[in-house]
Amino acid sequence: MTSSMKVLIVILNYNGIHLLKKHLSSVVKTEYPNFDIVVVDNGSTDDSVEYLKKEYPNIKIVKNNTNLGFGRGNNLGVSSNPGYDAYVLVNNDVSVESNWLNELVKVAVSSKEIGAVGPKILYSEKKDGKYIINSAGMKVDSHYMAYDRYDGEIDNQKFNVIEEVECLTGGTLLVKKEAWEKVSGFNPKMFLYYEDVDFCLRIKDAGYKLYYCGKSVVYHDCMASSSSMGSFKRNIMSTKNRYISIVSRLGFLIGLTETLWYIFNWIVWKLIYSKRFTLKEFLEKKNE
Repeated sequence: MTSSMKVLIVILNYNGIHLLKKHLSSVVKTEYPNFDIVVVDNGSTDDSVEYLKKEYPNIKIVKNNTNLGFGRGNNLGVSSNPGYDAYVLVNNDVSVESNWLNELVKVAVSSKEIGAVGPKILYSEKKDGKYIINSAGMKVDSHYMAYDRYDGEIDNQKFNVIEEVECLTGGTLLVKKEAWEKVSGFNPKMFLYYEDVDFCLRIKDAGYKLYYCGKSVVYHDCMASSSSMGSFKRNIMSTKNRYISIVSRLGFLIGLTETLWYIFNWIVWKLIYSKRFTLKEFLEKKNE
């Protein structure tokens, strides 16, 4: 039975009281009989912790004095709460449907080979009255660049499938305990960006499979939790962490080569193609 899997939902928060007010109630109302929630607060100064204590006294809280970033924050949330069969990472800018967790667990327990499962992630804001895909799992190209599958497409029945994928986004992600322990969680050297890609690739390196479950649906306020960070800074952090990931998995020479490849293509895009394509579109077209 799926309910036999004891699940810990880990929500990372940094000055996100407005997001907790908007999204947390849906997570609390999850229709699954065997889960707990822990909010890891990364040194917020906006009364997030006080709000949680008052409005959600049954939710566990791990309070950090400083911002540990995504990976270390989630690592601490897991290590501070042992005794669970799986951990589900949920961004504080995500709302969920009532049966989302049950559907993820069904897939997770269906095979010992499965290490992690991700849901269908839709943009919270509709376009012309219709929901749009944010992520249906991720694809990884030959340069270890990861892209959300079907990003921008109108949601329909064809996305309600269950299938193996190359990667999953950390915005909402179920990870079995044994897979988490096998890879020792997130790489603590990565503060933010690409750490979820690295995490998933290492789970695959350890022999597990990653699955997308389109029957589990969540809604994402895209970039709401990191809207104050500019695109240039996000790009620098992602490039740095991609280098760390490749070096740790494949060695220094490949890491250096792939980083130089990316910098060269970024310069070409910036000088020639930036008015026609986004960087993501440019790189995807090069790999077609």
